[in-house]
Amino acid sequence: MSEAVFHALTGRALIRLDGDETADFLQDLITASVTDLAPGSVRQAALLTPQGRILVDLLISHDETGFTLECDRSQRDGLARKLKLYRLRRAIDITLDDRAVHAVEGGCDGILTDPRFPIPVGRLYGDAPAEPTADTDQWRRLRWHHGIAEGEAELPPEKALPLECRLDLDDGISFEKGCYIGQEVTARTRYRGLVKRSYAPVRIDGAITAPATIKVDGRDAGTVFAALPDGDGMLGLASIRLEYLHDDDASLMADDTRLEPFLPERLLPLPGGKD
Repeated sequence: MSEAVFHALTGRALIRLDGDETADFLQDLITASVTDLAPGSVRQAALLTPQGRILVDLLISHDETGFTLECDRSQRDGLARKLKLYRLRRAIDITLDDRAVHAVEGGCDGILTDPRFPIPVGRLYGDAPAEPTADTDQWRRLRWHHGIAEGEAELPPEKALPLECRLDLDDGISFEKGCYIGQEVTARTRYRGLVKRSYAPVRIDGAITAPATIKVDGRDAGTVFAALPDGDGMLGLASIRLEYLHDDDASLMADDTRLEPFLPERLLPLPGGKD
């Protein structure tokens, strides 16, 4: 095992789905395709409302017997009930999986690779081979630097839109597989060019209390969903109107504090056709 850092994600939890009909069931339900999901990796996905808004964000993986869904611990019981409701008479076992959830920086045997990151990062479900860090803020900063949102604080249920949070990246939305809940609205938004905002990390000159409204010359420009101390200021994750992300001279403010968005390569090109 090479050097690796393990982050104990106590706020995340797992659900197992087993049975011969599980792949078809998930294929008809969530945004991502599961039929081409590589073993040994995770893929982001979401269960949407019929109106095309994120109900629960997911990381999905599979092995020889079934699929594992990762979500916020606070949402797991509700998600399991909803899955059982949608299951109807299909031969699918849906159970709560109490293995620990770890994010892993670096190489390690047995981890599930996470293609959202340009560096070696993955997930480990179960006991970690080394003492995990309890500093979840370190993990959040790493995610935010790459424009990656997770959980209901950053993806407010029934409010967040999958294309605005860039769920279309890294195969988080399949535009080829056909219908799933919320598919029609999501496809129409994409093909008609109706995306108005994008998630982006922001550097914050001072202190703010998130969630916070972003303003430009008094006009609503977006929302900072979460922020953490980082050096002399703060680092945050925000949803910002594209017109201001495309405008390098826009003065973004939240709680009377200046914000500076920055765009990791993963988020480029932005919706709207500009790099």
